[in-house]
Amino acid sequence: MTDDYRRLADRIADDIARGRLQPGERLPPQRVFARRRGIAGSTAGRVYAELVRRGLVVGEAGRGTFVRAAPEGPGERALVEAATAAPVNLELNYPSAPGQSELLAPALAPLLRPDVLTEALRPAAVTGTPEARQAAAALLATPGWRPAP
Repeated sequence: MTDDYRRLADRIADDIARGRLQPGERLPPQRVFARRRGIAGSTAGRVYAELVRRGLVVGEAGRGTFVRAAPEGPGERALVEAATAAPVNLELNYPSAPGQSELLAPALAPLLRPDVLTEALRPAAVTGTPEARQAAAALLATPGWRPAP
């Protein structure tokens, strides 16, 4: 049935609501979850995606899926929008502005030189580059106040 994954998601949501799964607790990897329940890996993926959509869990690449912390009280705000809000999927990144590729190409062209690419890939100091500090100071500036780079 196509709604089986929703029923599984409902069960996990109930476990979270009842405190059987605590904030910060790691869910099993999807393949383990699928094996334990005798379901396909794609169904397990849909269950986890549904839990993310509801704002109950958060996935961290390379670390796993964790129960999301709930707000402390009625006055507290969660770090996510309500589950009823349309989800924002940042998993895939595509150029979003017309002509973006043409605009980026001249800026990326110097990286074709090995000496420039080597310098660009070198680890940056903790303090960042002078240019990065200038840019950050400009972004943080407000009327009447500008931080020193």
